Amino acid sequence: MLCTSDMYTLINYVGFINYLFYGVTVAGQIVLRVKQPDMHRPIKISLVWPVIYLLFWAFLLIFSLYSEPVVCGIGLAIMLTGVPVYFLGVYWDNKPQCFNTFVDKMTYLGQKFCVVVYPMEDEKKNEESEEEIELKEQSVPLSAEDEQTPKSADC
Repeated sequence: MLCTSDMYTLINYVGFINYLFYGVTVAGQIVLRVKQPDMHRPIKISLVWPVIYLLFWAFLLIFSLYSEPVVCGIGLAIMLTGVPVYFLGVYWDNKPQCFNTFVDKMTYLGQKFCVVVYPMEDEKKNEESEEEIELKEQSVPLSAEDEQTPKSADC
């Protein structure tokens, strides 16, 4: 988002990648139907529909690459920025403790910066029961009229 001031350009960059992943997902469905035909599937459809979808998908993807190769290339570059993150965060098994500590501190800093960390609450506040809260709410009148007006059972 910092590289471009036009939101529609960013949507075009990411839109190409979204459609790329949609096609890969549908192709994965076909592969699973061929390799694991006895697998439980709550929704079953004919393989004709995914194949038709992939034909249209391939046409649109090739047309996008032909008509706007720069936008598609930038979208691919944006996607590929996740590859080093995957290798550092998921694939690398024997990370040193200092790396894990650094990642934990950066995560906590990001949470504080984006205000997504819940503040610590006192245990006394948590121990306050719902009945005590209701009693406090009932004991405080909303206005002076509430004190003088008799309460009826019909209200």
